[in-house]
Amino acid sequence: MWGLLTLILATALSAAVIRGMLRLAPHVGLIDHPGEHKQHVHSTPFVGGFGVLAALLLAVGMLLWLLPAQSLAWASLAVCALVMWGVGLADDRWKLSARIRLVIQAGLALLMVYGGGIVLVDLGDPLLIGALSLGIIAVPFTVFGVVGCINALNMVDGIDGLSGTVAAGTLALVALVTLGAGDGSGHLLAMALLGGVAGFLWFNLRFGSQHRARVFMGDNGSMMLGLLIAWQLIDITQGEQPLVPPVVALWMFAVPLIDTLAVMARRVWLGKSPFSPDRHHLHHLLQRAGFRVEHTVTIIGSLHLGLGLFGLLGAWLGVPDALMFAGFVGVFAVYLRFTARPWRFVPMLRRLHRSLHLTPALNCGVFFGNSSLEHVEQINALVAPELKDNTVFRTRLYEYRGDPEHAGRRYAVVQIVVDEDIAPLAYQSLYMRLLQRVMRPDRNAFVRGYVTRDPANERRAEHRTPHADERRGERRVGRCELLEESFTYVQNGRIVDEQVNQRAHPQGHNDAAAPRADLARELR
Repeated sequence: MWGLLTLILATALSAAVIRGMLRLAPHVGLIDHPGEHKQHVHSTPFVGGFGVLAALLLAVGMLLWLLPAQSLAWASLAVCALVMWGVGLADDRWKLSARIRLVIQAGLALLMVYGGGIVLVDLGDPLLIGALSLGIIAVPFTVFGVVGCINALNMVDGIDGLSGTVAAGTLALVALVTLGAGDGSGHLLAMALLGGVAGFLWFNLRFGSQHRARVFMGDNGSMMLGLLIAWQLIDITQGEQPLVPPVVALWMFAVPLIDTLAVMARRVWLGKSPFSPDRHHLHHLLQRAGFRVEHTVTIIGSLHLGLGLFGLLGAWLGVPDALMFAGFVGVFAVYLRFTARPWRFVPMLRRLHRSLHLTPALNCGVFFGNSSLEHVEQINALVAPELKDNTVFRTRLYEYRGDPEHAGRRYAVVQIVVDEDIAPLAYQSLYMRLLQRVMRPDRNAFVRGYVTRDPANERRAEHRTPHADERRGERRVGRCELLEESFTYVQNGRIVDEQVNQRAHPQGHNDAAAPRADLARELR
């Protein structure tokens, strides 16, 4: 009862605080501007941590009221969270050095140990040698684990909704464990933090008409959440009667931990600093393969939750710690094996993307082959009535030439001209349904999403001389000629202007869509 009430109150409080900070942020400089290695193109407030902090303080207040005998632990929890939040906010605002952040994180980990009584003293039996007690290295090991957890969550905070979704998955698992074990204080804290994250995700996830994040979590939120998650994971795995074996904590925090270790191992392998920035995290690789932000968050969040549930299932079934640890190491090894060579892993992910029939990222086109339609006007007449807004779209009709097997066949590419921030997914899905229905009588025709080839993800872009057989297999045998091209202006489903160019210059079918700026100049 208390847990559900806390979840509702924390969610509402977090959302209210973040909404208030949205108005205040521009006046106090709490804005994350594009630049450097950041992917976003809009200045966005980094005030998500304010909502999570409010939820945490609500939980601490309730715990002090319900369990005053543990007031030192709750006060230590509040101080750790406040200081970590403040350091993260300072880092967001003024960019602190990594050394300063690590020193403060280590100091807060020591406060957790000596003020909150949260310390790793027992690792279970992961090596089949009996219970592994840390003894005199318990405190240093705890500090190492806490600092690692803080930075692992911070490092996956790369796209809208990802860090919040991952954190919510771990907190939901902790809430499930504490509820089943009757740990009232742990359950209340987990539910409060889950509510704080839920309130943040309302402004950060892409869903419905919200096509980009309205707020970011910022280092103030991600580092504080990482510390609080470390607190709870240590709490449920230690003590005379731990709620779950220590090895299960690895599974409950699997994706950030595995991804961070794999990325750092790859950097060391390449002779770089393990803390140097790059774009080889799992979410980067998925996006390079064409997955949209929404799909990337869904995939990683589902994977994270699935691994956590697998770990809990193993604990509830009494699977030996050694076997659980070996399984986790095996998952890490497989992950490292694939991600260490992104030039091979990305094409695999792209094939998965195509097999799932998902809409490619930053793409608003539809490709349909073996077309029986003879003119772009026919295609435009099919597409235009489905567009309800003032829109411009470009249609190109090609024909195979020079290949006896495919000679005479035609295919078309329809590309809508929109700003990527208004998420053309709805438009492309509409195109797909429309053209699939229209082309259904023609059994030879096929319709799929169209994505521009990215040379950075192609193996042929490597600086090497391919084998003759490989070169022959990759060569495009058929030559294609652009027959017609049109730019069509639509208002509320009606074509108000249509510019058709007949028999343009021959081009290859891998001709990428013109850059947005060039296309805009053409339309003007």
